[in-house]
Amino acid sequence: MKCPCMVDRKCSKHFPNFFSNDTCIDTNGFPIYRRRDDGSYVEKSGVKLDNRSVVPYNKVLLRRYQAHINVEWCNQVGSIKYLFKYINKGPDRATLSVVENNNEDNNEQTVDEINEYYDCRYVSACEASWRIFSYDVHYRTPSVMRLPFHLPGQQQVVYGAYDDIDNILNKPYVASSMFLSWMMCNKKYEEARELTYVEFPTKFVYKVPNRCWEPRKKGFSIGRIHSVSPALGEAYFLRILLNKVKGPTSFEDIRTVNGHVNATFRDACYDLGLLDDDMEYIEAIQEASHSASGYYLRSLFATMLMSNSLSRPDFVWEKTWKYLSDDILYNQKILLNNQDLLLTGDQTKNLTLLQIEKFLLRNNSTLRNYNTMPYPDDESISSAQNRFITEELSYDIHLLEKELHTLLNQLTNEQRNVFNKVMTAVKDNKGCVFFLYGYGGTGKTFLWKTLSAAIRCKGQIVLNVASSGIASLLLTGGRTAHSRFLIPLNLNEDSICRIKPGSEVAHLISQTQLIIWDEALML
Repeated sequence: MKCPCMVDRKCSKHFPNFFSNDTCIDTNGFPIYRRRDDGSYVEKSGVKLDNRSVVPYNKVLLRRYQAHINVEWCNQVGSIKYLFKYINKGPDRATLSVVENNNEDNNEQTVDEINEYYDCRYVSACEASWRIFSYDVHYRTPSVMRLPFHLPGQQQVVYGAYDDIDNILNKPYVASSMFLSWMMCNKKYEEARELTYVEFPTKFVYKVPNRCWEPRKKGFSIGRIHSVSPALGEAYFLRILLNKVKGPTSFEDIRTVNGHVNATFRDACYDLGLLDDDMEYIEAIQEASHSASGYYLRSLFATMLMSNSLSRPDFVWEKTWKYLSDDILYNQKILLNNQDLLLTGDQTKNLTLLQIEKFLLRNNSTLRNYNTMPYPDDESISSAQNRFITEELSYDIHLLEKELHTLLNQLTNEQRNVFNKVMTAVKDNKGCVFFLYGYGGTGKTFLWKTLSAAIRCKGQIVLNVASSGIASLLLTGGRTAHSRFLIPLNLNEDSICRIKPGSEVAHLISQTQLIIWDEALML
């Protein structure tokens, strides 16, 4: 607007009329550029492209940035990937090398697989520094995938850390989701009741402002439902039904099979014949019971649970619990030193479930992840004592006494001095912290073993932890500090150990006499 040619906010220059039957000046005095059809064209995929197919300029961007800018629509994944790589690749460059060919046959090229591998992957200094400083490579909001369906009363709500909760709950999408609007549309349109949820976008389109589905007037769209892991339980079985059920107007209609309303989506899938009857798993446990121990059968059942291959875990449990509890009574007799012990059926089930729960916990799972599976009651858990405490008190005291006698005779004067100070603090129940420093090979691990044997042979608890898994293997009963004390992997100023009051870990620590933390400075 500050150019001398601008008069009354219009361009005063007289641009020639290049095109016949076209106006070359718009109402604001700016030239209108058009590509002429001079008969020249190229053909691509059966389409003839001439000068008019060239991307025209954008007047707004040209005036704003004083530069020739072509505007295109990136609608391919490769284009997005190119943009992300382009901003980090640095200046253009070329790497050349001159090598000598020692082959006798000049026609045969030297094959260097290592160099060929490096040639396939090039990381510039800009991208390397970006990744070293852990900057985000891509962004996603929200960070979790939003499913196009949800369980009753469990629609997803996305909000910021400082958003007002009342404003969030009053948003339209909370009261009426796309999935709920689909059921309302089935009530309104008769033709909608002939389509499944996946087929719905072919005949209907979702209007975001109105929060409703309306008949499609033009175009075509293919519906798709995101895959769901079987570990999600009912959400997984709901997804299966959405590919089969047509025209439901409520969640009860989705669970209805031949006029019968099932209690869960899993049962509905089973009635429709979409799930197996799990008889092959029951027969596998029955067959293994002829030669395998109860411990092996319980491990087998827990493995089946974690693999998410059982359609109805509760059904398999009811059919096989007698096989899984084969040695429960025998073990309890030994544990309680009572050969006349008798257990009821419920007590046997509880103890069997407790053993299965222990196996699952060691593999980062739990019976609570399977809604239809029963869970051992608190009485049976307390009667069997804390599993962590039981593990720490399961050492053979007689063998530890012999080992301690051998280890004490091999201590040096310096090591014995440290041993006496630590054991005195343990004996007097003093809250002390000792720091032992020494180079590699000076016998620190040997001293840890001696202290552990001295405390464990008295029926007391000592926790051996280390900063890494490899270091923990050198300690008797060693664990990583992150695993034992539930330390978060990603630390910040607000990080705490997630040890809940009254939990098994809390009781374990309260009864511990000594904690040996190897390589503590590494953390």
